Amino acid sequence: MISTKKLNLVLGWSLFIISSILYWSTMAPTVSLWDCGEFIACMAKMEVGHPPGAPFYLILGKAFNLFAFEPSQIAYTANILSVFASGATVMLLYFSAEHMLRKLFSQHTQTLKGYLLLAGSAAIGALAFAVSDTFWFSAVEAEVYALSVFFTALCFWLFLKWEDANSQTGSGTRWLVLIAYLMGISVGVHLLNLLIIPVLVLLILLRQKAFSWALLAKAMAIGGAILGLLLFGIIQNGLWLAGKMEILMVSSWGLPINAGLLTFAVIVFGGLFYAVFATLKKNNWQHMLAVCTLVFMIGYSSYAMIIIRADANTPINLNDPSSVFSLDSFLNREQYAQNPLLYGHYYNTAAGDLQYKDAYRKSGQGYESYKKSDSYDYDDKGCGIFPRMHSNNPAHKYGYQQWAGANPNSTEKPSFVTNLRFFFNYQVNHMYIRYFMWNFSGRQNDEQSHGDIQKGNWITGIPFIDHSIEGSQLHSLSVSNPSRNVYFMLPLILGLIGIVSLINKGKNSKKYLAVTGLLMLMTGPVIILYLNQTPFEPRERDYAFVGSFFAFGLFIAFGAFAVINFIYLKTKSYLSAGLGSILVLVAVPLLMVTQNYHDHDRSGREFALMQAKSYLNSCEPNAILFTYGDNDTYPLWYAQEVEDYRTDIRVINYGLMGADWCIQQLAGAINQTPPTSLSIAQERYKTGNLDYALLLEQSPEYAPLQSVVQFIGSNKETSKLPMQNGMKVDFSPVNRFTLPYDDKDTLKWQCPKRVLYKNDIALLDIIASNNWERPIYFTIGADPEIFNGLEKHLRYDGLVYKLVPQRQQDNTPIFYDTDQLLNTFINKIDLGDGSLAYYDHYCRRTFDVIKYRQIGNLLAADLLEQKRMEEAQAVVLKSLKELPIEAGPDVAGNLPLVHLAFECGLEEKALQYASYLLGRHLNNLLWYAALPQRKQQFAANTFQQELEKGQLVKMVLDTINDPVLNQQLTNVYKQLGIEL
Repeated sequence: MISTKKLNLVLGWSLFIISSILYWSTMAPTVSLWDCGEFIACMAKMEVGHPPGAPFYLILGKAFNLFAFEPSQIAYTANILSVFASGATVMLLYFSAEHMLRKLFSQHTQTLKGYLLLAGSAAIGALAFAVSDTFWFSAVEAEVYALSVFFTALCFWLFLKWEDANSQTGSGTRWLVLIAYLMGISVGVHLLNLLIIPVLVLLILLRQKAFSWALLAKAMAIGGAILGLLLFGIIQNGLWLAGKMEILMVSSWGLPINAGLLTFAVIVFGGLFYAVFATLKKNNWQHMLAVCTLVFMIGYSSYAMIIIRADANTPINLNDPSSVFSLDSFLNREQYAQNPLLYGHYYNTAAGDLQYKDAYRKSGQGYESYKKSDSYDYDDKGCGIFPRMHSNNPAHKYGYQQWAGANPNSTEKPSFVTNLRFFFNYQVNHMYIRYFMWNFSGRQNDEQSHGDIQKGNWITGIPFIDHSIEGSQLHSLSVSNPSRNVYFMLPLILGLIGIVSLINKGKNSKKYLAVTGLLMLMTGPVIILYLNQTPFEPRERDYAFVGSFFAFGLFIAFGAFAVINFIYLKTKSYLSAGLGSILVLVAVPLLMVTQNYHDHDRSGREFALMQAKSYLNSCEPNAILFTYGDNDTYPLWYAQEVEDYRTDIRVINYGLMGADWCIQQLAGAINQTPPTSLSIAQERYKTGNLDYALLLEQSPEYAPLQSVVQFIGSNKETSKLPMQNGMKVDFSPVNRFTLPYDDKDTLKWQCPKRVLYKNDIALLDIIASNNWERPIYFTIGADPEIFNGLEKHLRYDGLVYKLVPQRQQDNTPIFYDTDQLLNTFINKIDLGDGSLAYYDHYCRRTFDVIKYRQIGNLLAADLLEQKRMEEAQAVVLKSLKELPIEAGPDVAGNLPLVHLAFECGLEEKALQYASYLLGRHLNNLLWYAALPQRKQQFAANTFQQELEKGQLVKMVLDTINDPVLNQQLTNVYKQLGIEL
């Protein structure tokens, strides 16, 4: 008969294989949106991504890349890394749950049938987590979160292995050493794994003592101190002494750059090795501490890759952390805003002077000192403890009003009650509990929610509960939507049963309840406290809490066993208990996988890559392309760096250009692109020198752009504007510029900005210095702030705007050339067949961002006006293929497209889509009418937008002239008492 140990291994590895096959079959075949493009590009060539970096993830990904037979397969192998890491996480959850259940119910290990009930329960918990919404999403793309939660799961399982060894031998120190090493490695993936430290401390304290709240507080205090030391003493700020040594050895002694850093590393590791051997004979806690610290630092040393590759000046080299000082800034994430945690300002606190700190940067073969901006000095009267409403961004202020009832225009410090109201309503409920319920109760749809009734809420599948959340009738965004997933709260209930079953069941049950609960707390609510998120996040942030969902998967395993064991105790029949196991398996993991499969299947989705190539193909050879956000930058980096696609185009991110290191890198060649021309000296672009310039309107005359740029970039006293406080700032006396193109055309425009920041100055410098030698483009989804008043000179050229000397006529809505745009749209833009893959919310939103419908509709309408019927029809058919109306339910421009389809001879398709869109429109009106009055107030803007859409619906129906559809529209409007 097979032993329980072997059966345990077979089940665990079977779960690994099953879950890995599931993820592999639903895995994205290439790059996905958001950070995936950057990560894949960086691992392919060992480049430097955004702070604080993920060097071990990149190194491990590079190892997987070696199995790619051609560059286009590199993204596939990078995604496979997440697949295997996620499959291993599922296996580790099973092993952890099995371990704890075996310890709690050892009597069930005496027989194979009894053990199968126990192991089967652990498998149910593992499978439930495996097919949960958030974890599955991360398992099929090249992001750090799959590998990060793997390390969390691995360390948690090793904690339990240590517990086993310690109870048997009184030692088990090798497991602690291994855990310390893995934690060091995991820092090179993500900092999430460090949050498990208090859990380890609690487990150690529970060796000989029973659980108590005092013991839990002690564990959190000790664990928090260790966590704080690692996070703020080693990872951040750990290079303080190295910086002092660097200045001494390089600036004073004349040694090469990074001599101080290398010496510091030798001293640290040498000192740790000495401490290990010096304490070896004593073999006490000092020796253990020395060994654990040493192996942690060895694991953490993967960060050497960052400074080594930055020194090689790779094409992607964010923040250029090639010296100890820039590396320290990189590790401290200084480019990102730091939110106050325990004490700080509120959104309406008066800001005082900007504070500066002493800093150093490379200068030739040494370093120079400069003043680096640090933070604003806020009035203490407007500060308080635990400030949650801290951002003065106008949009965020509106969010504080929405979520907490705060007055966005008030200068009075909000009350602490208002502050807590925002904390619980938004940060706890909306940004954690909602995500938690997505995974274990159900999800309304995958639309990003900012508190909307019809978007992204949690649901259950139980009508009376869901009616209180979303209304008694479904909004069209949830009708026949693959991302509407309901589990009837069964996973949640099973997990809660697991929690209850551990209460008052003896010493071990309380221990495992406390340990698992603390894991859930540290990787969920504690992250909420640390992030201190602002309203209107650019994307949903559920991935940040996947460790918390892992912990709840353990509770589901406990709950499954509680139910199955209850059946066994009542019936005394293993057959009945086995049937109960099958029932629980069907009710939870199987239900979840059937609900989640379609919207998590990315096997046919290549949208991000096709979008990137279409951006690049829209540009002429040797162009300069300015991008703005993540999703119009990272896929481009992937296409160029990995697939070597259109490397003749220089891609420049406008936001990053606000940093001196980025402008410095522009002066160098990358791939097939020559250096970018700049007339202002690099010395002037350094932080603290030309951070901004005032733009005045002292004359209505137009000045040559080259002269203005040179004036702003000059360091002469005549180019400085004296201020009342005695400061002198860079400025331009004019805000109207000219840039001649040829004898006939001259670019003339007025910049509306009053302050030009570094990226604005660099942009104008590039335009002036380039002097029409290379075509200049902007991605079509860029924020208008990037244009600096050039909107009238930007021509639609596919998915990009091209800077041209001609000016858009005031009476034309959009500037384009019909034949040129037609050629680009038909021959250079290729976004694939949208019916072959599920497009999630961010894909659909990206279509809106790149104005896909707007371009196609504009072009088709123009061609129809010119009587070019066949070409108009080709444009409409391509638009319907690449973005089917059903695939983009909330995409603007669908109704005009139906109108154009009818006009160009596609009557049957037009009638089909008109009926479909009419049904959605009428459904949404009825949805609003069925809402309670209180909820109607919240949905008033949505209803108003729907009414405005109704006018467009009527216009389309009048064109098609179908009496049945017109009657449907009339009947519903009459029923609701609304005038058309």
